[in-house]
Amino acid sequence: MHTRSLIVIVATLAMARAAAGREALWIEGEDYTTSSFNRHSWYQNTNISKDLLSPGQSGVSDGAWHTHYGSNEASATYRFEISEAGVYTWWIRLNPFRNQNGGGNYSFRHRRVRGSWSSWEALDVSEARDRMIDLVDPGIDIRFIAWCHGGIFSFSRGTYEIHIRLSRREDDQENHGGIDVMALTNFPWSPTGVIPPNTDAPEPEPDEWFALMVGPDPFSQNSIIDMSGLLDKPAGTHGFLKSVGRDFAFEDGTPVKFWGIDASMTETVEAQQRQARFYAKHGINMIRQHPVEGVLGSLQGGPGRRHFDAERLDKFDRWFSILKENGIYMTWSIFYHHVVLPDQGIDPDLYHELPSRGAGKDSYGMATFVEEYQDSQWRYASLLLDHVNPYTGLAYKDDPALAIVEARNEDSVFFHNPLGESFVRGQSHPHHVARLKQMWQQWVKNRYGNDQALASAWGAGLRTPPSNNSDGSVRSRPDSVNETNMYIYVAWEMEADGPRWNKNAERKRMGDFIRFLAEMQRQTYATYEQRLRGLGYEAVVVSTAWKAGGAAAEAANLWTDDAMDAIDRHNYSGGGAGDHGITTGAVSNDTHLAKPGRGILSSGLWQVEDKPFIMTEWTQKPPNQWKAEIAPLMAFYGMGLQGWDASYHFAGSRSYMGNGWPSMSSYVTETPHYIGQFPALAYAIYQGHFEEGPLVAARRLSTDDAFAGIDALAKTQGREGYDENDLLSQGETPVEALAIGRVTLKIEDGQQPSYQPALSDWWNPRAQTVRSHTGQLLWDYARQVVLVQSETTQGLVGFAGGKSYDLPGVTIENIDTPFVSLLLTPLDHRPLVESAHILITALARDKQYGTVYNTDGTELLDTGGPPLLLEPVRATIVLKGAPVASVKAVDVYGVPTDRQLEHADNTIRIDGRYATYYYEIKRQ
Repeated sequence: MHTRSLIVIVATLAMARAAAGREALWIEGEDYTTSSFNRHSWYQNTNISKDLLSPGQSGVSDGAWHTHYGSNEASATYRFEISEAGVYTWWIRLNPFRNQNGGGNYSFRHRRVRGSWSSWEALDVSEARDRMIDLVDPGIDIRFIAWCHGGIFSFSRGTYEIHIRLSRREDDQENHGGIDVMALTNFPWSPTGVIPPNTDAPEPEPDEWFALMVGPDPFSQNSIIDMSGLLDKPAGTHGFLKSVGRDFAFEDGTPVKFWGIDASMTETVEAQQRQARFYAKHGINMIRQHPVEGVLGSLQGGPGRRHFDAERLDKFDRWFSILKENGIYMTWSIFYHHVVLPDQGIDPDLYHELPSRGAGKDSYGMATFVEEYQDSQWRYASLLLDHVNPYTGLAYKDDPALAIVEARNEDSVFFHNPLGESFVRGQSHPHHVARLKQMWQQWVKNRYGNDQALASAWGAGLRTPPSNNSDGSVRSRPDSVNETNMYIYVAWEMEADGPRWNKNAERKRMGDFIRFLAEMQRQTYATYEQRLRGLGYEAVVVSTAWKAGGAAAEAANLWTDDAMDAIDRHNYSGGGAGDHGITTGAVSNDTHLAKPGRGILSSGLWQVEDKPFIMTEWTQKPPNQWKAEIAPLMAFYGMGLQGWDASYHFAGSRSYMGNGWPSMSSYVTETPHYIGQFPALAYAIYQGHFEEGPLVAARRLSTDDAFAGIDALAKTQGREGYDENDLLSQGETPVEALAIGRVTLKIEDGQQPSYQPALSDWWNPRAQTVRSHTGQLLWDYARQVVLVQSETTQGLVGFAGGKSYDLPGVTIENIDTPFVSLLLTPLDHRPLVESAHILITALARDKQYGTVYNTDGTELLDTGGPPLLLEPVRATIVLKGAPVASVKAVDVYGVPTDRQLEHADNTIRIDGRYATYYYEIKRQ
């Protein structure tokens, strides 16, 4: 973590005061006035990573922190002197960990010395738990450390005390906790690692990466990034959401697009209110709760008296109501690994094959062909939809703030679960595979009637000899309309050019198997929607967002999704050796900008011609260095040019910006590269800055095409193998078409032929440029940069360093930062060249302190640790149009500061001296 060198860099002071009236107090946990903490020797010292703790005034860490471990209550008092009267923010670094045995319950009170104590207040450490650093890593332990926002105090000059109490809940076996350090400041500051506040820091250099210092948003009325005014409040004002052709609109005809995120709720009411307000401020108008069952848990009680856990349900009801008040709609992803219960009338042979999960068994992957699991899901969903939320007074089925319900998450019968090799061979779930085979036999008999007709249809693909497992047991028998143990295919065997083992001979046979699965899956979706409508739910329903495990089944899988109101997909890029987390090792450091339409944007190839299209999960995962590119690409190309209807970044969980790479997770919305760009992007989406392009590729297939036993879309790959993010084309449609105009797909009998005009007017393969049909976007993949050139929002995304770019309302030159996402947003919704009020959002790479990559960024050698360091965008901006009156640096909360930038002849230079990624321009 390099603590000592970091402390030297920031010039550690226990107390720093500046002549301008700025005051900061840094109080070590062990510098108490009085205390009954027992400083338990094991808890205090054993195996502790001492360099993660504050080193104290000496600058050398001795592992000192103030701890208590036992069963009794303990408290400590801290005395300090205030020299500058004013409002102070209190932060405290402590152990917030709790488990089933107990943990610290912190409360506090304060007073002026010899004055009266304030009332005890609970210290809300719920969000700190999401930011914990393990002090005994690797290993399983109860000793963690995290910063917690304590509160805001008004102090006059004098001596004060804070009294902190550590108590045990009634059902706890243990009472433990620890205090490392606390800070009080009368100026904007937020903690990161063990860096104390510095009131007299030198001005940074133009090329100096700056630390992100951010805490709970003060929600100033002066913030210029507050987009909450663009959200209609409460959510549901315009009635239920409907699919109207290829778009979303509310009941009263109001069109809508959703710029959303997946988000889990914080624990306390106060934190939830901050969280919802924080999201609305950044332009988020939709939350996907995923999975709802994970929040509420399994149903409790026996048959006929099922109910939800009352405490969990109340918390969820309140969260929904808070979002609604803030103009934020909700999507429900109810089921992911749905738990079926032992008393639900499920065949015991099936039930006992499922893996245990919670109070029952995990039915993931099996619901499509096991009706009892579908019924179990429906009992859960209907009970919740019928429940009246006491905070809104409406049953969920009747509340238009519930905009979308998914049938189930990432659960397709064509995927490896269920159709994995051990399943198909009868090794993992023999009774489940027997049921599926019996259904397959019945479908074959219904279609062909007798073996003669079957042999005529399948010809040389008819399997006649038995097929055995490696242990000699029979895994299937000769094909016959009466045979219940006919061979079925593993997902990966459904290859693009036919079955893995008998390419030509078995295409018809495998095509029929695909048709059988598709008809079954489509019917389960139709049944689910019928049940929802019968219950009284009126808004949008989607199937799942999942894919097939083999290319030959992809078109059929999409045909099943088309049974419902909209098409949904998930996609991810980036990341590295840690997969869901960030660790040292290999890094997937590719950029989307090298190939238009590839990566996450390639999901647009599944947009159905006459249905809304949504992406309920996507992100470009850290430690990919270029992840700042994807949110603008999704907004401008996806939601704009392609006309997509809803986008959900994966995933949020906080009420303010995270620290470092938060929780070392691959999936965090609350970082500058994502939520930091959302105000500009949401504004552009809601104000219609980017036009939907005309149709440039309409792929139209019949159902026979989809069930032909081959890849009807004739996809070509950039690398060997099947990688959805590395497509070069689907048939005659190159992925570059996604950068020109709308690209769609429809599988239906009796429709018009496919349509695709020549793309040469917009795509120049030799120059490696693609111009959008609207003229608002230019993708230069030779230089790996996108020019954003609508009349309103303008800027650059990509490797623009060392070049100059002339856009309609601005020239950007002398770019000294290799990679940028640099956007200019007219906040008065006027053409940029005329706008009197402009927001600049300028981001480049990020990393943690001490992070080390190899030369080309393909390996992370050291993860480092907080704080998050941001590379400054260094560029000269020359505005066209009326003279500039002022240019100000803007803080992370969107509030213009007193720091003015020079602007001679409408020329502005931004760089690291201002330690920000927001700027405000006003014209005369």
